[in-house]
Amino acid sequence: MRRILMILAILMVLGLISCRAAGLLPVINPQADSRLTATLASPTFTLVEATPTATSTPVLTPTLRPSPSPTTEPSPTSSPSSSFTVRYHPDQALYVGDQVSWEVFPSAEMDLSGHAVTVWVDDQRENPFGPLEFSPFGIQGRMQATFTWAWDTSELEPGSYTLTYSVDPSGFQWTETLFLHPQSALLPPEPEAQWAVAESDCCVIYYISGTEAERDLDRLLNQMDDVAQSVAQRMGAPLEEPVTVTLLPRVLGHGGFASDGISVSYLDRNYAGSYVEMVLHHEMVHILDSRLGGELRPTILVEGLAVYLSGGHFKPEAILPRAAALLLLADNDSGRELGWYKELGPLADSFYPAQHEIGYLQAAALVEFMIQTWGWDAFMDFYRDIQPHPSGSQAQAMQAALLKHFEISLAELEQVFLDELRRQEVTPEHVQDVRLTVEYYDSVRRYQQQLDPSAYFMTAWLVDRREMQERGIVADYVRRPTAAENILLEEMLVDAHQRLISGDYSGTELALGNISAALDALLAGIPWGGSGAGE
Repeated sequence: MRRILMILAILMVLGLISCRAAGLLPVINPQADSRLTATLASPTFTLVEATPTATSTPVLTPTLRPSPSPTTEPSPTSSPSSSFTVRYHPDQALYVGDQVSWEVFPSAEMDLSGHAVTVWVDDQRENPFGPLEFSPFGIQGRMQATFTWAWDTSELEPGSYTLTYSVDPSGFQWTETLFLHPQSALLPPEPEAQWAVAESDCCVIYYISGTEAERDLDRLLNQMDDVAQSVAQRMGAPLEEPVTVTLLPRVLGHGGFASDGISVSYLDRNYAGSYVEMVLHHEMVHILDSRLGGELRPTILVEGLAVYLSGGHFKPEAILPRAAALLLLADNDSGRELGWYKELGPLADSFYPAQHEIGYLQAAALVEFMIQTWGWDAFMDFYRDIQPHPSGSQAQAMQAALLKHFEISLAELEQVFLDELRRQEVTPEHVQDVRLTVEYYDSVRRYQQQLDPSAYFMTAWLVDRREMQERGIVADYVRRPTAAENILLEEMLVDAHQRLISGDYSGTELALGNISAALDALLAGIPWGGSGAGE
């Protein structure tokens, strides 16, 4: 076992070797005027044999009821541990005083529409949580029962508690044992952390005290005003109401979300490789775009417009040549002539499930091409006039508006768009950068799915900031995975991103290979030891 752990340790640090040879371990500093700085930072971890305990991982103890009638579906004949996942929030250990949330979701093949979950603590069946029906959650629309801030532990004592889960009418039942640590064991900055608010010309900014956002607040306020002014001028839509911006001290998704306000990840070890100015610009476009209205704004055009107006997705980039590079990248799985390029119709109808970077790049290139061809005003007239199609298809809705405004079908638009891409001057650097950007963000999402699932963009734990403030909750955002493998893999992702943006493509490829191998090893169940107590 010691030999296996030593091999894993060597594997995990391979991605940092060349950087350390130069005496540097790069760390994202998103506040330094969009530049990355390198600082000496080499955390030390101790590898030991893993000894799982109830305090670190919930213990699943199946206690099946008698089987329901044969007509009830699904049948609880398998262990609940293989049929359901329960994910608790805040992440990591739980402490007295936490307002605990949890998500209950079944395996993909189970259809639990109309089913509900009831939960009780210890044997207190007279005070249950629920019943709560399964319903869609997140961008993915995953069916789950979401118990948000359901269990207030403020009046409880530290120790073990047993939660019993019952799914009706299917008859599944199981228990999980959780451990509440004493509040005195909380790590900084959480004991003193609280929500705070600041205002700039454009925005009302919410942040958590003691985090990087508070440290760099003055600079962030100026950046937000600059970004808002730039977006408003470009879109011809003055900011008549302030924009709400929430600064998150942890990575969620790719670093930014927009609905009625903007949420942006802001932290030093931002393993998602996003710059705050780019993310703010992208999300600010979404806010003003939404305010300008339109009965149906297809997702492909919404995201394409935001990337186009921001001059790139995660970094400034030449959009059309990079999109043209997709035609030159081979897709070994499909064998399609066009490589990584996605046909516009299917992409429009299923945008978010498509490969993220390819979809956003193509969408931005399409918007850029249409604006170059017909002009900004004509594009906006078309975009704001798209009407829902009876079939629900966004591609069909786009087609109807294209015929009305430009007398061209979606297929004809795609053909002239492809002709334009083939006229682009594509360099080997474009091809390498696009390929490695896709692989880098695939690695980020794979890391999130394996080791930071609350951050995965399709089902991110992005909860209501206003209610968090009212309840005095900060733990859902302050607490994040800090085990040794999380910290080291995040440093490896930061290193890979630094190499990518500096044009060190061979180094990027090596770093991504090491990250993939490390995730493979962890997925295979090779134990990893370490303090996991903090950063």
